[in-house]
Amino acid sequence: MRFFVLFCYLLSAVIASSIQVRDPRVALARKDDTDSKSWTPKTKDPRIFDLQVDDLCSYPGNGPKPCKLANYAIRLLKGEVIATPYSQAYDGALPLFFVDDDSQMYVVSKEPLQVYVDEVSGALLYTDVGWIPPNAISVGFFHTGTNPLGVLHPSSSYLTWPSTFGTSVAGTWNLCPFGSTGQYKVYVDFNNFTPQGVSVDTSLCEAEMLAAIDANPWA
Repeated sequence: MRFFVLFCYLLSAVIASSIQVRDPRVALARKDDTDSKSWTPKTKDPRIFDLQVDDLCSYPGNGPKPCKLANYAIRLLKGEVIATPYSQAYDGALPLFFVDDDSQMYVVSKEPLQVYVDEVSGALLYTDVGWIPPNAISVGFFHTGTNPLGVLHPSSSYLTWPSTFGTSVAGTWNLCPFGSTGQYKVYVDFNNFTPQGVSVDTSLCEAEMLAAIDANPWA
């Protein structure tokens, strides 16, 4: 009797293991996990940068100007790319990015992350490498110029999509209120993209350029 019970237990364990291995969801998860750990950038010399909103409260000699998003920088929050108030003296380090040779954009982190454009809303999002949703737009990011001193308005280096600065319409991004948090969710410029079946109140959004600030330029 004990032998029969043991035999049934072992048989059920083997069947369960077999079903799990054949489950395509398990196979996909294993494949993506492997891809993430083995992923390496195509470029041999990644140019790493953080992102700050290119807005200042005044121009030298021209007096004050509206500066709603001055001292805002780009951070990551649960899959969302957001603009939030930032002070270099008091706040922690900003996330670091780089654009690869194939115009795909990544976050520098222990577990590699990839930035993409949501194909429905045009929102800028991020996820683990290998887990970009179907039909998401992962190419077309451009980082041109250098800005080792963090100069703003004008910056000498920008992040643009879907083409280089001067070719992409205005080279701006839409920063739209992220609820009532005082932060802004980042979208691509709606002159370059039309949301598909979703409503984004563009009257509440601010069109801003994103300055790319070199990280450790002399390291």
